[in-house]
Amino acid sequence: MNKFEIGKEYFSRSICNYDCIFTIKITGRTAKTVSYEYMGDSRRSKIRVDDSGEYIQPDRYSMAPVFRAEREVQPEEDPAAEESAAPAPIAEDAAPSKVVTISQPADNGSVIVMIGQPVERNCGACFPLESGTVVGFVDVPDGLVIRGGVFALVRWDSYPDRPERVRLSDIHRRGWRSVNGSPLGVFVC
Repeated sequence: MNKFEIGKEYFSRSICNYDCIFTIKITGRTAKTVSYEYMGDSRRSKIRVDDSGEYIQPDRYSMAPVFRAEREVQPEEDPAAEESAAPAPIAEDAAPSKVVTISQPADNGSVIVMIGQPVERNCGACFPLESGTVVGFVDVPDGLVIRGGVFALVRWDSYPDRPERVRLSDIHRRGWRSVNGSPLGVFVC
């Protein structure tokens, strides 16, 4: 039977969005409970058991993620270990570069996103429009669980101390609608 182990990370996919992945890191456990870090907070939940092994449900709402012990985050393989060629020599006096080059083509339907640009998020009828500002960019490599890509770091006015990653392809022009006509999403102002 699969069991939660201290120090390991486990993942769960969102019911609504396959690309949205939640992770927890186990910090302690007893026979009946498990302590973990989830979205920056330390929490504890009762361990439940079914045919697949142990699982927990940190929140109680209809689409809350369920973390199962069988869904352990696998460490990424080091590509340098697979290569047999010697690495290229590095100049000892060269300073490390903190510049990230991101190519962002501007073909039909795409938007140029810049640092300091105001954005707006529409999450639906029950949620007010949220305003935010692009504060940076991050290039995330593909992992075993998470699809990589270029993300904008958006600081929302409702929680300015916690920037959120938003995939650049998910930021649209104002007035954009999805194929099925939905006006939900993140838009430049």
